Amino acid sequence: MKKFLSMFLLVMFAVGAMAQSPVYRVGDKYMMDGSVMNKREFKGYLKNTCPEAFELFDNGHKLSIAGWSCFGIGLAVNSVGSSILTSCLRGQITQDYMLDISYSLTTLGAGITVAGVTCLAVGYTRMHKAVNLYNIEKAKRPDLRWVFGMNRNGGMAVALQF
Repeated sequence: MKKFLSMFLLVMFAVGAMAQSPVYRVGDKYMMDGSVMNKREFKGYLKNTCPEAFELFDNGHKLSIAGWSCFGIGLAVNSVGSSILTSCLRGQITQDYMLDISYSLTTLGAGITVAGVTCLAVGYTRMHKAVNLYNIEKAKRPDLRWVFGMNRNGGMAVALQF
């Protein structure tokens, strides 16, 4: 009986070690086993546990940083073009080429802003897919079944099948 209990505990420990807890995303925080991680901590955790999910998360994180940069630059260029356009339309600036420059800057700023929003969407989608990939690859719970039967000595036997 003592040998059975020690084997049973060993099997249960091995099963628990194989399955890792799933990760839940709440905003820009990641939760696992009740502990909260930020993006940097989660990225480091993925690097050590699931390289495929790490690559996807890292790529998405870089895209989101590029997206925020493009979004900010696009808004700045767009606001400069809009202010020049407003000054031209009010008659404060009378040079004709400034009107063309304002149109160009406004159009360029709008294009960069749209590109930034696109990069943000793709980057965040990849980071969310990395969480899902981790949960699929690493946090699977093994399919466990309890098997009851009789052993050769006529006693009752319990086995864990997975």
